[in-house]
Amino acid sequence: MNLLGHSIFSSFWLIQILDIALVTYLVWLLLRAIWGQPVMRIIIAVVLVWGASVLLNAIGFYSIGLITGKLASVIIFALIVIFSQEVRGILTRFGRYLSRIEFFDFRNRDVQEEKIKSVEAVVETCNYLKERGYGGLMVLTRTEDISSDCKDAFELDDLPVTAKFLEAFLTPPGPYHDGAIVIKADRIVAARAILPMAFPGRDTMALGTRHRAAKGLAERTDAVVVVVSEETGRLRIAFDGNLNGPYSMDTLKEQLYRLMRFSSAGGTL
Repeated sequence: MNLLGHSIFSSFWLIQILDIALVTYLVWLLLRAIWGQPVMRIIIAVVLVWGASVLLNAIGFYSIGLITGKLASVIIFALIVIFSQEVRGILTRFGRYLSRIEFFDFRNRDVQEEKIKSVEAVVETCNYLKERGYGGLMVLTRTEDISSDCKDAFELDDLPVTAKFLEAFLTPPGPYHDGAIVIKADRIVAARAILPMAFPGRDTMALGTRHRAAKGLAERTDAVVVVVSEETGRLRIAFDGNLNGPYSMDTLKEQLYRLMRFSSAGGTL
């Protein structure tokens, strides 16, 4: 059986199917990156205006079709200028999704053990803060450098991650409890870090400062941010631009192991 001069079992159609599948997958990744963001509404408006332009040209309304086509181009340019930070965040998240396509796992087991220790210390510290009604922010870095997103941080040199150290930093009225603690592998590398606020949107209006800061860093980097609410004691995790939870202590531990690519037994997921 032939279609467009080629057998449906020929390499021509196999390539076309793979081409369509690849484009569909890339569009899906892009939609995941922008879904729920304020810029999403503008993108929908651009698509509608562009679609109207194509339709008007097709039925013979060439002048109005030309105007709507030019309008779509202007909106796209305005989108990039007005939402430059959001566009940067979207492109970063899109690249992050692409980077997760892994066929082999060459992670060093020593690094895994280091991050397991960090997760254990963070969970123990969360329990300490919750029991005493204290708030806290703890950042677990992954693959991206977050130093440019952490302002006025007090840098530390080779301080091992333990629950005692974390509790000492986050217990008020100490000088470091208001900012975030930054953890890299099994080392505390910074304290009192000021994190960027989340991009404005409906889902951020009711959030407190700690939660907006956690979401803000998660929108810009691949870091995992753990938040303990001072008002309610709820435990939440910000990752990949989303603020998830609240979690119980056991669920928090499971989620942190999953996000840091470990099972509770220490193996990779």
